[in-house]
Amino acid sequence: MRHVDRFARMLAFILLFLTWTDGSAAEFAAPTTDGWHVWQVQGSDDDLDLVSIYVRISAGTVAKIRVTTDECPVRILTPLNDLGVIPNAASVAWLLRQVGAGTRVSESALAAISAHAGAEAFTALTTLVEDRDNSRNLREQALFWLAQSDSDEAFGYLDRLLSKR
Repeated sequence: MRHVDRFARMLAFILLFLTWTDGSAAEFAAPTTDGWHVWQVQGSDDDLDLVSIYVRISAGTVAKIRVTTDECPVRILTPLNDLGVIPNAASVAWLLRQVGAGTRVSESALAAISAHAGAEAFTALTTLVEDRDNSRNLREQALFWLAQSDSDEAFGYLDRLLSKR
């Protein structure tokens, strides 16, 4: 039975990455050039509020990831590459690759994932939490950011998790 659960989690994770190749996700031109890049995603299940994901590329690698809302103005002194509104699935898939790379931006990528509305973010975070092959630190961080999310699914998941104890 445990192998079936593990297979189901791995399958969900793989399907999440496969969304990267569907038509809507293909619209996302991932940032690769040095400098600051920004895109917006749906940030709440209740309405159409957008959050902005800021990414700084330096020497060809992701150096920083930050999340803001319209209430928090951002001032950048260098040119900013605005990628527009991106499908949540594509944004989450890109951010998951940053987590999977084990870089110093892993935690900020998890924070950015938790700011996304919809099933993609929930699935990504719960898959990271439940995969015992991940480090304890990564699983703890994913659980923390799952608890910070604005998702009813996340609340239900955490409630079920706590009721098992």
